Amino acid sequence: MHQDARGHAVTLSNPAALDPYESALYAFNTYRGDPLKPLDEAIALDDGFAAAYATKALLLCTIFERRFMRDALAVLEQGRRALDSATPRERALAGAARAIAGGEWHAGVRALERVLVDYPRDIVALQVAHVMDFFRGDSLNLRNRVSRVLPAWTEAIPGCAYVLGMHAFGLEECNQYPEAERVGRLAVETSGDDCWAVHAVAHVMEMQGRIGEGLEWLESTREVWAGEDNGFAYHNAWHMALYHMDRAEYAAALGIYDARFGGPLEMALARIDATALLWRLKVEGADIGKRFAPIADGWQRMLADEGGFYAFNDFHAAMALAADGRRDALAHLQQLLIQASVRANTNGDMTRHVGLEACEAAIAYCEGRYDEAVDKLLAVRDGAARFGGSHAQRDLLTLTLIDSAARAGRGRLSRHYANEHLVHKPASAWGNRLARRSAPEARLVAAGGAT
Repeated sequence: MHQDARGHAVTLSNPAALDPYESALYAFNTYRGDPLKPLDEAIALDDGFAAAYATKALLLCTIFERRFMRDALAVLEQGRRALDSATPRERALAGAARAIAGGEWHAGVRALERVLVDYPRDIVALQVAHVMDFFRGDSLNLRNRVSRVLPAWTEAIPGCAYVLGMHAFGLEECNQYPEAERVGRLAVETSGDDCWAVHAVAHVMEMQGRIGEGLEWLESTREVWAGEDNGFAYHNAWHMALYHMDRAEYAAALGIYDARFGGPLEMALARIDATALLWRLKVEGADIGKRFAPIADGWQRMLADEGGFYAFNDFHAAMALAADGRRDALAHLQQLLIQASVRANTNGDMTRHVGLEACEAAIAYCEGRYDEAVDKLLAVRDGAARFGGSHAQRDLLTLTLIDSAARAGRGRLSRHYANEHLVHKPASAWGNRLARRSAPEARLVAAGGAT
C-alpha cells in the first residue's frame, strides 16, 4: 500500500500519481494556482486513485457555489469504482463531500471530524472542515477543530505551517487577538507563503483598530498574497481598503476597488468582497458613481442558478441589486429566499433565521425605509454568525444598523450600537465618525450622505 506525504495509506497502483496529488494539496494549502488541474493529472495517471477523486470533490465543495457542488457529485460518480474499493479514510472523505454537495453542510463537517479523530494529520479533511466552519459561522470550531489535531503535527510534517495559519484565524475569530497574531506571524515566517495566515493577522489588526500597523503588515507581506494566481488577493486587498476607509481615505479605497474588482468577477467570493466594500462606501457617503452596476449584473446573471443556495451570498446579492435599483431582480431573489427558507437543509436554517430578514433590511435601507431596516437588522444582527462569514464581514450589518437608526431619527439607538466601535476600537477614526453621526440632534438626509 502506498502512502501520501503525511503517511496515510492511499489506493492507487501507479505511484507516479502521488507527485501531482501533492502539488494539488500544496496549491490548496497556499491558495495559489489551480489545485484541480494536478488532481486531474493524478487521475489520468491512475484512474483507480481513490483519494484524488475524494479530494477533488471536497475542493470543489469549498468554492461554495451550487454549480461546483454539482461538479463535486459528478466527480464522485466518476470515481465510484475506485472509491468502492478504497480505504476507510478515502471512503469517509468521499462521504463527507457527498453530504456537503447535497446541502447537508453540518453533516458533512461532522463526517470530516470523524476522519480527523483517526487521522489528525489529514490536511484535506482539516482544511475543508476549516473552510466550512467559516462558511457556517462556527467560530468555536474554527479554533477548536485545529486545536484538537495540533499536537499531532510537527515541523517535519508537510503542511504544518498551514495548520498554524488555520489555528491563527480560529484564534482571531474567538477574540484571542494576541495569540492569533503570534501564531499567524509564526506561520508566515515558517512557510514564507501562507496568505491565510497573513489574512488572520490582518483580521486581528482590523478588530483592534490598529489601522497603521495593518497597512504596514499587508504592504510588508504583499509578495505572499498579492500575486495574480493567488486566490486570496481579492480578500486581502479588501482588508487593505477597510484600513483606508477607517481613515476616511475613500479615494484610496476606491483605487483598490478599481484595481482588484473593476473587471468581470466570475466567482461569488470575489463579488462578496466587491459588494461589501461598495456598500460600506455608500453608507459612509463616498461617491461610488455607477460601480454597483457591473456587480449587480454579476449577481443577476447567476440568480436563477445560485439564488437560494447560500444565505450569505444572497445577502450580498440583495445589497448590490438594491443599491442599483433592480426591483424585478430583487423580487425574483425574494421568491428564491422564501423557497430556500422552507427547505430542511443547512441553508434553509440560515435563510429562515438570518438571510431573509437581512436581505429585506438591505432593500428597505436603499428604499429609504429606515425604521423597517432598523427593526429587521435588530432581529438578526446578534445571531448573524448563523449565516457565515467573519466578525469583520458581519460588521457590515452593524454599520448599516447605526446609519439606518440615525436616518430614522433614532439617535439614541444609533449611538447605543456606535458605542461598540468606540469601546472595542478606541483608536479607530471610523468609530468616532459613527458616534458623531448618531448624535440625537443630527439631521441626516438620503442614503449615502450626511449633514
